[in-house]
Amino acid sequence: MSFLSFALALALAQTPAPCRGDERVVLVPFQPVALSTAEARQLEDAVRRAAETTSGLCLEPRADTVAKVRAQGGRLAGCVDAACRGAQALALGADRLVRGVALGVGGGHSVALTLVGRDGLESHTLVQLSGEGLPPGLEEARAREAFQELWAARLSTRAVERPSRVWPTVLLAAGGVALAAGVGFGLAARRSEASLSTGNAGCGGEGEAFRSCFEGRLQEGRRQARTANVLMGAGALLGVGGVVFFVWELP
Repeated sequence: MSFLSFALALALAQTPAPCRGDERVVLVPFQPVALSTAEARQLEDAVRRAAETTSGLCLEPRADTVAKVRAQGGRLAGCVDAACRGAQALALGADRLVRGVALGVGGGHSVALTLVGRDGLESHTLVQLSGEGLPPGLEEARAREAFQELWAARLSTRAVERPSRVWPTVLLAAGGVALAAGVGFGLAARRSEASLSTGNAGCGGEGEAFRSCFEGRLQEGRRQARTANVLMGAGALLGVGGVVFFVWELP
């Protein structure tokens, strides 16, 4: 092999493979909330794999994205206008930018995703990947479905506005109400538990009447405990959702 042929082969080997999609996409490392860095990375990898299987885009390798973000100070600043958001996508050499917040609340893992275009318009989605009531082993499928829906939303001609500042307040208030209600149901469940521990749960009579009363009190206590768990989880998720919106809106 001649020296010229060898140099050409070496250059081709070092040149990144061309994009198969029409749009270049950069997925910025996720910001963890109530999760370790390793757990956030696992959620990020699940979304990255979902993006890689989505047609119409070419996802930049993570190592290249990390190097670019480090060159800009280690993280992207928050933006409050379209010009700033579009400039960030341009600075990273992307047609579209994906930012994410990895959440570990409500007994499971969730991801809040934002898709930003060069025009600064953006769309959002929040998907729960694991947790109570969700069958295990389907995290990848949920991430893929959520990302594909987010990607399809870019085709809308309607401008996607950033959340109004009233939404963080509403979410935090709703979270507080849910937490307070959850505490109330939790206390009721504890009272039911204490009543059941006496052996008669306040039921009188004998035979079938006593058994029916006792079973009713037992079922009521279980419902109260389940309701408390659901409300506490929902309150935590709503509260974190409000915090996430505040993070998105910070200058």
